Amino acid sequence: MLKSVWLWILTNVFKISTETKVREIEDNKKYSFDYQRIDDINFNAIFSNKLSNYVASDSNLNITGENARVDLLSMIGKSMWKKIKKITSMAFGYGGIFLVPYVKKGKIFYSVVPQDRVTIDSIEGDLITGATILAERKEITSGLGQTKIYLRWTNYRLEESNIIIEQKFTDETGTSIPTPSFWQNILIKQTISNVDRVLFGYIKSPINNRRANDKYGVPITYGCDATIKEIKDTMKQLVREFENKQVFIGADATLFSGNNRLLDGNGLYKKLDSSENDFWEIFDPAFRETSYHARLEELYVRLEHEVGTSSGILSKVETQNATATEIKRSMYDTFTIVDDMRSNIEKGLEDFFYACNVLANTYNLSVIGEYELEFDWSYSLLEDTQQEFSQLIQGINLGVTKKVELRQWLNPDETLEESEKALKEIQQDNPSIEDLVGRDEGNNNFVENTKKEKEEKNKKQNQK
Repeated sequence: MLKSVWLWILTNVFKISTETKVREIEDNKKYSFDYQRIDDINFNAIFSNKLSNYVASDSNLNITGENARVDLLSMIGKSMWKKIKKITSMAFGYGGIFLVPYVKKGKIFYSVVPQDRVTIDSIEGDLITGATILAERKEITSGLGQTKIYLRWTNYRLEESNIIIEQKFTDETGTSIPTPSFWQNILIKQTISNVDRVLFGYIKSPINNRRANDKYGVPITYGCDATIKEIKDTMKQLVREFENKQVFIGADATLFSGNNRLLDGNGLYKKLDSSENDFWEIFDPAFRETSYHARLEELYVRLEHEVGTSSGILSKVETQNATATEIKRSMYDTFTIVDDMRSNIEKGLEDFFYACNVLANTYNLSVIGEYELEFDWSYSLLEDTQQEFSQLIQGINLGVTKKVELRQWLNPDETLEESEKALKEIQQDNPSIEDLVGRDEGNNNFVENTKKEKEEKNKKQNQK
């Protein structure tokens, strides 16, 4: 149904063509369904959550510059960075997510939209120049108990250097309807000049989709269905093993009372017909959980290899007699996926803040000003913490590293401005001799005085 609704919206409501194929619409919907499942063990979600921790933990985003525009974008960035683990996990799980900014009551907000709700209609190089988004879905129940579904669709299309943003409203079948009362304040059509891309960011999963066209991303467990099925089958066999081998005591039927119960219990005794009145037989077979667990461990390692991560996401890691350096080096495969996702996050957030900047100009939310994005990623997955600290100290001593970088490394939750403010307060409370005298001024005066003394001494000798 979703496929037919999408095609109807594009061709009959917006009357546009799209580069998104029917198969991609179907695949994206399947990825979304698999990632959202909570009725069974979800390996997609397990890998996504684990890797998102590696990607975002102890990392920072700073928006640098000294103007009102930087202050505005920093507020958005600080709010968004608090959710970066969830955003990253969703990007891994869905195959990709879109960060769509919008303006409401003089402030910039944003929506996180899974890629199954977006068609990419046109693209030039790495820039998306046309897209249609299922922006919002509302269910309204009337007093009679009848529920009606309302859909809001947003189309972005770039014409020369102008981006046109248009809203349409339909019911669940895709039939156009008048603007509902709860969406009356939304601008139906808007044109913004001097832009070169759509006004949102796209964070795509770095997993290879094994096709020449990589317009959309694919989930972290893409292509691993056969191994995942084997794992689930083995888990079911292990459960059945425990159920079938519950211990019981078999006794002759004559030992049971009229109500077929020998003693109060929960199935420990079972009535059997035998030729001996004192017959007892204990059924206590050995469990084969060791064999099943070995099989599961083998399948876990295979799944990790198929995904491309190092061991330790699902499987047990053997750390006996291994040094800290060896353990960290064994995580290199996982780090490559983490590093690729960080690159995609940087690209997605560059587009996102580009869109925020354009909207700030359009709605005159602050004075225009230049800004730069700086990403401070943690490398604790590979590096030793003590070694990294020593390198920062050495960099400060050599004059190639700022103290604010060390401060942020020690306090990753602080913004650049907060770290700089803290350093100034520390310097004011604990001034050094150089700060009191002035290192450069003291050195210059010493050199100048020494030079004058030498000249006067030479002059006196010449006079003699």
